[in-house]
Amino acid sequence: MTNIAQLLTDNGIRKAAIIDDAFDEAPRAYDLDVESWNTFWDDITVYEDAIRTIYPGYSSAEREDLQDSNEFISLLWEHRESLPTGVRSTLFENYEQKSPVERKWLNGLVDSLKSLGLECTTLGREFADKVGDADLIIIDLFLGFLESERDMQKAIEGVGKLILGRESSPPLVILMSRSPRLAEKRNEFRDRAGLLGSTFRVSSKVNLATDGKLEAILVRLATHYQDAKRVAGFVHAWDNGLDQARKSFIQVLRRLDLQDLAQIRALLLDFEGQDLGEYLLDVADRVLQHEIEDDDTTIAAALELNTIDLSKYPAPHLSGSPDLQDLVHRMLFLHSDRLLLSIDDGKVQLRFGDVLRWKVGDGTVFSDDVSIVVTPACDLVRNGAKRVMLLSGVLEGLEPKNWSYRTDPVRTAIVVLPEEGRKWIKWNLKDVKALSWNELDTVLANEDKAKRIGRLREMYAVELQQKLLAYVGRIGQPANLPVPFLVDVAFFYVDTDSKVKKLNIEPIDSAACYVGKDAQSKPVHRLVLTEQACDLIEQALQALHDDKVNTAARASLTAVKGDSGFFTAFEHGEIEISTEEGTKTIRGKDNNVYASIVRGGDLAEGIKVSGDQKKAALIVKVMDIAEEDTG
Repeated sequence: MTNIAQLLTDNGIRKAAIIDDAFDEAPRAYDLDVESWNTFWDDITVYEDAIRTIYPGYSSAEREDLQDSNEFISLLWEHRESLPTGVRSTLFENYEQKSPVERKWLNGLVDSLKSLGLECTTLGREFADKVGDADLIIIDLFLGFLESERDMQKAIEGVGKLILGRESSPPLVILMSRSPRLAEKRNEFRDRAGLLGSTFRVSSKVNLATDGKLEAILVRLATHYQDAKRVAGFVHAWDNGLDQARKSFIQVLRRLDLQDLAQIRALLLDFEGQDLGEYLLDVADRVLQHEIEDDDTTIAAALELNTIDLSKYPAPHLSGSPDLQDLVHRMLFLHSDRLLLSIDDGKVQLRFGDVLRWKVGDGTVFSDDVSIVVTPACDLVRNGAKRVMLLSGVLEGLEPKNWSYRTDPVRTAIVVLPEEGRKWIKWNLKDVKALSWNELDTVLANEDKAKRIGRLREMYAVELQQKLLAYVGRIGQPANLPVPFLVDVAFFYVDTDSKVKKLNIEPIDSAACYVGKDAQSKPVHRLVLTEQACDLIEQALQALHDDKVNTAARASLTAVKGDSGFFTAFEHGEIEISTEEGTKTIRGKDNNVYASIVRGGDLAEGIKVSGDQKKAALIVKVMDIAEEDTG
């Protein structure tokens, strides 16, 4: 406890606020359902004089208005002891039963926080103006008895207001609930409230009541709080810098008169063969980027990011998502709406970097065959080139094994297609075709044989062009980000009969396989589990008795139980797995086999194993998830 308390203090976490509707002094109108009200009105007739004494405006008020009146409900609640038992129980029985039980549990949570040296404030639904400068906020997902969307919206809006003015140094937020919808709603809550993943945690109230769970969450949040604030500062600086850059650029743009545009048209665009709208949008892209780079605060915040020691990053709280894949796609391709600027009276005007997708021979459906326009932009002017050079490629399904940093085969790492999702393009430098303008017009007319599906940004199109022309002199470009692919994981141990048996572990969220490269640019795949999953693995192994496991694995199990570094490796996502179907062995102290990581294959409960797998304290089966299964 002392160490945790000191950790919290050292990182400036001194005040906590617990927000839950159970702390309200009285129920609200929307805590009571329509059925209860209907019964109430049926039962109240003979007791109306008592109600008038409590609420003088009763006689002149409409029932619908009374049902929506927090004042009326508060007075009924305040005088509930004087109401007939049947009338009282009709409205308040469920609320009276739940509220004291929930408040007792919450008071225990308050005591736990105070034992860690934190000042603790308890608040109900009207909390936005009372939280003050709390460094830690623990809030219920649904701020209402009926757990409706309105109740969640109340929590989201309140937290969003708390963040205003604290964007560069946001409070830590723990989202809790007893609802089974917590897992479903956590991402929505985080995004709509404007929270950073590194300052946000989610836990059911049941888990939060488990010994050590609250402390484990606080340790993880506090340990990386300073780095999380650096990330928050960068995001906030970028947000403000983007707004300032936009204003600065608009001032410049407003100074352009029609005469200026006419001269641009006459002295440049007539020769270049480019439309004014598309040209000015290209200019806007580059100038806006220049203005952002001129913002000192943004640059300073970016420099702060360099001080983060990423070798000590924590395990993800939520499973890996395709967000980074989408980010790479946006780096590589112009937005599809930009293509509208190069359509003239329904006719596609091809530009450098345009990607075409071809139909099958009978023209019924689109194939996976694609081409990219690599004729120099200046030669495309006014159909200046007699033929347009097209580099051929093929669309491939995007799987972890395909995400590579190697230069061979030549690739475009990702392309997102409507209705089909994420794919990558494998380019064939030996397959080049050149079509005349008439042939292209025929091909693209009404998309009879092909259609344009996107346009690579210039630097990436130039790289392909250079590889095609020389196979050397690659244009430098930002490396593609390591990205996660969702995978399913299952955990086993080897029983006394040398058979694989499932480990007694609660179900966990889908894990992620992060794909990147090592110092030699070789592909590396790493299994990354959420911190909850890491805790569950440790708990299950600690509870596993030696007499349940194979004699060959007992030394490994004993070693694992005493080696916290093993669980740290899982928590930090340092577990390498095979890039394709296969097995990796993790050894630890005294060369014991700590784990066997099996990717794919037919490993299942009841199968006999031998060799290193028989000696393993833990067997982890990793299965790739097809994109159509992830939604």
